[in-house]
Amino acid sequence: MTDPVRAREALADLPRVSLAELPTPLTDCPRLSETLAGPRILVKRDDCTGLAFGGNKVRQHEFVLGDALAAGADCLVQGAAAQSNHSRQLAAAGARLGIETHLLPKVADDTVLQGNYLVDHLLGAQIHPIRPDQSTIEAKQALAEELRAAGRTPYVIGMGAERALVMAAVAYINAALELANQVDEPPTAIITTSQGSTQAGLLVGCRMLGWDTKVIGICPMPPSHEAWNAPEAIAQMARDAAAVIGLDWPADSFEIELRQDFVGQGYGLASPAGLAAMALLGRTEGILLDPVYTSKGFSGLLADVRAGRWGTEDTVIFWHTGGLPALFAQPEAVLEASRS
Repeated sequence: MTDPVRAREALADLPRVSLAELPTPLTDCPRLSETLAGPRILVKRDDCTGLAFGGNKVRQHEFVLGDALAAGADCLVQGAAAQSNHSRQLAAAGARLGIETHLLPKVADDTVLQGNYLVDHLLGAQIHPIRPDQSTIEAKQALAEELRAAGRTPYVIGMGAERALVMAAVAYINAALELANQVDEPPTAIITTSQGSTQAGLLVGCRMLGWDTKVIGICPMPPSHEAWNAPEAIAQMARDAAAVIGLDWPADSFEIELRQDFVGQGYGLASPAGLAAMALLGRTEGILLDPVYTSKGFSGLLADVRAGRWGTEDTVIFWHTGGLPALFAQPEAVLEASRS
């Protein structure tokens, strides 16, 4: 099946909740393109999905939480870094839907109640801090077992939760179909900051549309991180997401380009290239990135343009996945970018 109409019908049959303001804008960046003397660059604004600062997870949660409610879940469990965009957007979704939300942030002695972590509290999530050296996957599993023992029906989300990750990828199949209504012809490339579901879903969506578009994931974390997915795992995620809507495509049919060369010193830490990218996009187009996630993805786009990979005949879309509260959690990095 490659017909987008039939794909929309299959997607429409899936359980889904309404959370995001869609479609998100597709913003042309002519001043940036002129500055770089390179390709036409557009930004797909999933930072504008509308729920508690927006972000790509709001779009994903429409399908993930639809699946959770269809499975009879009465509470949600997620864990990540204290500044997790995923956790913040889940807390907002839980508040919108009236579902009890449990978060397990990694909290150190010097963790500041700021940015996403502050918003988590404001949105009424139940916070269960864990140590930085603990396994988030194991902590989530343990809490889920405690909730089940108390008669609850938890739905676990995020790293280690395969079903939720696949449904998150399904959301980005749908997002690719949304993009098809906003462009006159397929872009040369779509670049996004991703280590899994977003890239996997866009790969399936582009293939379904018959586009010969490169879908490139700029990974924000090293392979040693617990949430990291190898290219083979992303290919399998794409295959499983395709299967949800009736497509029988083997995992080895997906070409995965997952870039590790823009991580910098580590996950959640600003990189010089990322800060420079954040400053450039802000000063040419008035579009904000965050200092540790989307800025790294955009630095990958800039590096490829400057290396000559994309020329004036190409159209490159940067899929902005949000994360703006981190601007306020890392003021020193933002100030450094402002001085560059």
